[in-house]
Amino acid sequence: MKYFLYLCTIAVLLVSCSQLGAQTSSTNNPSGNSVSPAIIATPNLPGRLLLVKAGNLLMWHDGQLQQLTSSGDAWQPAFSRDGTRIVFVRRGQSYSDIMLTAATGGEAIQLTDNGSRHALQSFERIYDSMWAFYPNFSPDGSRIVYASQFGPPEGSPASEYRLVMYLQDARAGADRITAYSDGSGNVGHSVFDAENKGIYFAFNPAGQNGAPRIMYYTIASGSLSLPSGMPDQSYDPALGPDGKTLYYAKRNADTTEIYSIPTTGGTPVQLTQRKTARSPAVSPDGNWLVYLAIPPQAAGFELWAQKLANGMPDGDPVQITRDQLFDADSGISWGK
Repeated sequence: MKYFLYLCTIAVLLVSCSQLGAQTSSTNNPSGNSVSPAIIATPNLPGRLLLVKAGNLLMWHDGQLQQLTSSGDAWQPAFSRDGTRIVFVRRGQSYSDIMLTAATGGEAIQLTDNGSRHALQSFERIYDSMWAFYPNFSPDGSRIVYASQFGPPEGSPASEYRLVMYLQDARAGADRITAYSDGSGNVGHSVFDAENKGIYFAFNPAGQNGAPRIMYYTIASGSLSLPSGMPDQSYDPALGPDGKTLYYAKRNADTTEIYSIPTTGGTPVQLTQRKTARSPAVSPDGNWLVYLAIPPQAAGFELWAQKLANGMPDGDPVQITRDQLFDADSGISWGK
């Protein structure tokens, strides 16, 4: 791949190694007008949710938020389809790696090796930087898909390769395989289809005139297509539990809402009215939609839930948290 993206900034993140722990975040405080983080509603959501706050992984289960990491370097988690494992991104100074761990806790296994041997904050380290983002499991849990560069920066001034799509076995030491690359833009969030035949992914064209869109990549042929009816300005793809419905965020001027569309194509259906909604996830039974949105006069993204009936909103949405300030780009992963 011969295309480059100019480096505008180098983020300096001083981090330490972490393990998935068993720390519990005591956040139940539904009363009063306090600005402290709180859980203000506990709908009967099945399974577990993974979220990110200030670089730490949190798990929602049975109306509680449990903090899983405490080092501030963990982002973009995803459950395996059976809910037994978690992949996530660990960020360091001028690099990030994909990590794998058991959902029950324990030491994380490193699946990529992007760290530099050069000194922290050195010029040489900038030219040795590599990033990996947005990991997700295949339906059988044997592989992951993620976005990364072909190699470290080159040229003077330093410039980075675009983010392309890679496939890799979900084990340490596995080789990565280039799935899709396009020098005109960057690959973002990706999700396998239900039959492991293809991948829905967000693609963000470079430049100010390009509109983000969700594309479909066929693994066997390497072909690319645009799902029928899928509009531009769409991102954050998530698949329903039966694999027949794709959920996504769509930008319209200065607002963003959650929509759904059949994977076979059709007319998009708007599911939210929050103006800032993104990062959809659907329960394993298909009866609930969760997403992140900024409440009026609030400082950041909070967790919301919407009951579904036959794929349509059933009743009013429920704001679950207050002042948690979740990371919207890390999204939500729903596991059993």
